[in-house]
Amino acid sequence: MRFPVCLLATALIGAPAFSAEEWSRPLNWTGLEPLGAVQQVARTGRGVELALARGGALTVSVLAPDLVRVRAIFPGQAPALDHSWAVAKTDWPAVPWQLAETATHITLATAELKVVIARDPLLIEFRDAVTGRLINADHRPAARDPQTGRLAAAKRLGYDEHFYGLGEKAARLDKRRGRFEMWNSDTPGYTEGKDPVYQSIPFYLGLEHGAAYGIFHDNAHRSLFDFGHLRQECAEWSALGGELNYYFFHGPALKKVVSRYTELTGRMPMQPLWALGHQQSRYSYYPDKLVEHIAAEYRARRLPLDVLYLDIHYMDAYRVFTWDRARFPDPDGLMRRLDAQGLKVVTIVDPGVKYQPPAAGAQDATKDRDLAAHDASYYVYNEGLAADHFLRQKDGSLYIGEVWPGKSVFVDYTKESARRWWGDLHRALTDRGIDGIWTDMNEPADFLDQTGQRHENIVFDDLGQKSAYAGHRNLFALNMARATYEGLARLQPDRRPFVITRAGYAGIQRYAVKWTGDNNATFAALALNLPMFATLGLSGQAYVGADVPGFIGRGDGELLARSYQVAAFAPFLRNHTAIDQYDKEPWRFGPFYEGIVRKFLELRYRLLPFLYTTIEEAHRTGVPLFRPLVLNFQADAATHNLDDQFMVGDALLAAPVTTAGQREREVYFPAGPWYDWWTGALASAGGETQAVRAPVDHLPLYVRGGSIVPSTVAMQHTGEKPWNPLRFDVYPDAAGAAQGSLYEDDGTSPAYQQGAYRRTTLALAAGRLTITPTGNFQPPARRFEVVLHAAPREAEVRLDGQPLAATHWSRDPAGVLTARLDDDGRAHTLEIR
Repeated sequence: MRFPVCLLATALIGAPAFSAEEWSRPLNWTGLEPLGAVQQVARTGRGVELALARGGALTVSVLAPDLVRVRAIFPGQAPALDHSWAVAKTDWPAVPWQLAETATHITLATAELKVVIARDPLLIEFRDAVTGRLINADHRPAARDPQTGRLAAAKRLGYDEHFYGLGEKAARLDKRRGRFEMWNSDTPGYTEGKDPVYQSIPFYLGLEHGAAYGIFHDNAHRSLFDFGHLRQECAEWSALGGELNYYFFHGPALKKVVSRYTELTGRMPMQPLWALGHQQSRYSYYPDKLVEHIAAEYRARRLPLDVLYLDIHYMDAYRVFTWDRARFPDPDGLMRRLDAQGLKVVTIVDPGVKYQPPAAGAQDATKDRDLAAHDASYYVYNEGLAADHFLRQKDGSLYIGEVWPGKSVFVDYTKESARRWWGDLHRALTDRGIDGIWTDMNEPADFLDQTGQRHENIVFDDLGQKSAYAGHRNLFALNMARATYEGLARLQPDRRPFVITRAGYAGIQRYAVKWTGDNNATFAALALNLPMFATLGLSGQAYVGADVPGFIGRGDGELLARSYQVAAFAPFLRNHTAIDQYDKEPWRFGPFYEGIVRKFLELRYRLLPFLYTTIEEAHRTGVPLFRPLVLNFQADAATHNLDDQFMVGDALLAAPVTTAGQREREVYFPAGPWYDWWTGALASAGGETQAVRAPVDHLPLYVRGGSIVPSTVAMQHTGEKPWNPLRFDVYPDAAGAAQGSLYEDDGTSPAYQQGAYRRTTLALAAGRLTITPTGNFQPPARRFEVVLHAAPREAEVRLDGQPLAATHWSRDPAGVLTARLDDDGRAHTLEIR
């Protein structure tokens, strides 16, 4: 959401605490005291505890064969409670490891990883346990400033090392030679190079000579990552406080590192199926008649839509958990009418609670409090104050900032009681029929202070530690999302919570979908979407998207069309614009561009089986749906910094146009073969770059040989009809083989967590296609259509050893063979010879 115009000039909350001088030169190590030499080694059940000179300590813990935690306490530093808001898994099963000591080194070894610690000076290196290959090593000992608490660590910089990750960054895919800050900041209208922006994920991946590793610095203080920005020797990390506490992940596969990182910090839950549908918003749709008008336009124009949004103007003077009765006199009735059209509704909820001491003698309503008048008394403020749920300062006073309601207070989400209270407040929305919650302004934004200095005296409870704001700003959105998600799960235990967020920290994927904030309606912003989505996926956030075609600025029909060609393949697809900007619904730029948008929306809905299956893979493994090519083709050096193409799962390769007026582009094809999605023809054997046509209504889209892609018919919303028929397009590789799968569940409830799902695997080899369903979810009756591309010229089709009736299969002039069979829940074999 955008700031008022008068505030835009100073709307960069949390301007860098690293000075301009520091940004213009290498990291300053002056005044930092390094960890001392190892004096004593004590073996523990998990690893070693090292006593260091001058009173420091270092703990190295083996969590898995490819995962090690390193935690240091510097001389004079008080040990903090060993607790992380980011880490989800702490009960790692014991794994075998060995300890070896020499006069100069201490070595911990698992089946995959060796950690070699030099005693003096204290330097750590990580090696592959099988090959002995050096993966990562300290450039100099980690150090700390005893006066300010600033920390620093340096790793050797490989000559050909690439860096990925760090969550939301307005930057290219490969972060080599870049410098990036972790400090959640409200940055409307950001452009490439603006840093920091809304989110802080201090996790990155390194890749050199085709082998990958990962490092997660679990320190929520303001920090800086420097990947050889001004030094050739090292990659550096510095934080303004907290602990040196990092996790090292050994690959060598990028997918393995991402999977293990999301095992540590948690994986995204399955979202409701409707969340994959098209979503429409603006700041703001009001009154209720306008909301219904937009819905009616979508249905009349046959433009698929699943979700409508209500921005801040549905509230009573921006008070959260209230309704403006003049604009929305009957929210219950509105929700019922929209639900009858297959439409869900998501409402915004900001963290700022209006500071409103009650008028003398005023009392809160006891029924329908969200619908009551709130001018004299505001129940949310009254309850929060009475239970001491709001943030306070060191002197015990409430912290009072300013956001949309005016003077506002903020919840201390580190308190379990406050999180539960906040979560339960959502009953005011869910009881009215609201289906999801959009958490915005949660950096947290504060109109009174765009630097963060005014917040320095805020204290968070933090499990009784009474911790300073400096270590919790980056955690605020994570804990707000947690409170919201857990509240929705309690209030509606038979439904999957749907929460989206603007800000976050490591682990945010456990609770919320991520959108990339207040972007611009420009081709430059569209181009930036590709590396941003890919980077977020590599950082554990698989369910991502951006405002289409951009929040700030007018845009035009060409931008709208090209934006939908990208957004059709992002997990989160929402059209959204600012209050003072031109309307951007698909029909606003004329029927030609509306037709292009319809084409790609219908494609998305046809691909729902494939997209849902691929997003379930992300839920199960952490590997994202929207992928940079390097994730699938790590050994191909041409993909290591390629970020103007992307893949959807393992199967689809998209090469969108992100420049105005462009009607052709170059496409790089990794090892193939590759088929043209639109024609089915063989497009490339792989390992080459081609120039291809890309008129404004066309997206260069290709299918990787060896893939089986499930799809269905187009529909107006995800709940309109079952997936019938289910089509499986089979694209053989050079050996004539292919494989794929289809995941299904009820799409709405958490029953999948108890095994209520079905997975259908398909595999083609030597002309035999096996179809094997497993699981206890029973979908409605339907028909399968198996479409074999590049089929033999003369073919006989047999089902389970018997000839398939001629009425159940056909072949088109291009040689594509289609076989039809009923899905009876049993395994089958199709032979095509």
